[in-house]
Amino acid sequence: MKIKYYRRLKNKARLSDIFQLLKDCDHEFVPPLSARNSTVQSDLNVSGGGGEPIEYFNIIKEQSFFTAEEDGRIVAFMSFRRNYVSEEIPPSMCPNIYITTVIVSPEKRNRGITNKFYRAIFAKFGAVDIFTRTWSQNGAHIRILSSLKFYEYVRKENDRGPGIDTVYYHHTPTKKGILRTITQYKLTGNLIFLFLLTVFSVTFVLTWIFTDGGMMHELSIAFATSLIASALCLFSDSLLKYRDSVNDDYINNLKSFGIENLRFRKDELLESIIPGCRHEIWITGYRLIMTGKKQFRASLRRACSHTRGLRVRMLLVPPWSETYRLVYGEDDMASITENYEKIFSDLCESVTDDGTDLEIRFTDKPVFNDTYKVDDRFITSPYMHCVDANNGRIMAKDFFSLDINDPQKRLYHLIYDDYTAVWDESPYRLDKELFRAKISDRENEFYALDPRGRCELLKS
Repeated sequence: MKIKYYRRLKNKARLSDIFQLLKDCDHEFVPPLSARNSTVQSDLNVSGGGGEPIEYFNIIKEQSFFTAEEDGRIVAFMSFRRNYVSEEIPPSMCPNIYITTVIVSPEKRNRGITNKFYRAIFAKFGAVDIFTRTWSQNGAHIRILSSLKFYEYVRKENDRGPGIDTVYYHHTPTKKGILRTITQYKLTGNLIFLFLLTVFSVTFVLTWIFTDGGMMHELSIAFATSLIASALCLFSDSLLKYRDSVNDDYINNLKSFGIENLRFRKDELLESIIPGCRHEIWITGYRLIMTGKKQFRASLRRACSHTRGLRVRMLLVPPWSETYRLVYGEDDMASITENYEKIFSDLCESVTDDGTDLEIRFTDKPVFNDTYKVDDRFITSPYMHCVDANNGRIMAKDFFSLDINDPQKRLYHLIYDDYTAVWDESPYRLDKELFRAKISDRENEFYALDPRGRCELLKS
């Protein structure tokens, strides 16, 4: 089997093979190829296709191809465009390659052909950004992309129907140099103009040196001064744009780990994304300070009311455990138990009113970071230890939070396993019915109890 490259494929027999593959695999795509009239169609939320993918074929036959050929027939192909710019892919990411279609004949699958296509495109276009897109449930292709160091670039939720997102993936250049940076950030014109300004500045300076008085002498120094100032401004602007490429590389490296961003205000981020939760929310920690804020509790209630049957999981190190006392002591036990009572009451009401699937577990094992999972997005913070100024005890605080949203990345799975490992070993669960009964019976007394009494009531 041979992998071949075609800038333009004009052979009618090979084009016929391409069309046959499109027909054979039409309904494996979401939506079907026969329902599309473009490889970059913006509205993909269609119910199905009818007939043959003729319009789609007429588009891709004008594109470039890598083909896998056996016995003179095309058994698989990858089509792609150059320098694609859209709402999702800005002009600053040009030059680029945008992969539109990958199809392997069903009887030729599981032979590594798709990987060979990607290796071929890396070898030929390794100096440019490479993009592609697929739908969120296309697990086989997403696994290949992840193994080849593509990372999620943009996600358009419900773009192809309820619960089916369109996901753009990006592969950074394997061979990046100064010339590529100059081209990508459109600095060629700046450099040419800078060269001309330098030449003219030198010319006028020489004219000023070699003339002794007169109008030309005065004009030459005036022009030289003005041109040198313009050249310095242009040089500064070009240097700043070139430095932008370093910043972009830093951001791309973060995304290659599956980290969308570093955040300073975890609470603001969570309050903005929780109301849109569609499937599940996980919450873990010791004191759950954020759950005590009105805005956080309000956003959690909105999520429960908007998505009936929302799955909510809470994993806590309770204040009556030895692990909690070793980290935080007993000084703020009253406020912590009060917070637990509020958030537990809110969620238990959501069980009754909104059908929320709630489970709260308690562990006496140490938890090393606060972690929040909102659908396929983890918000977590590494703890850093310091001494509390008020009571002199060692405290665990976080300075920044990681926003991690790529389930294909190893970091995502490490955090997932970190949560579930403790969750599965947690021996205690909140009895929701007993909790509601005890708190309602003693509601007026709860806040009058001392911290240890509140703990005992919750513990029971």
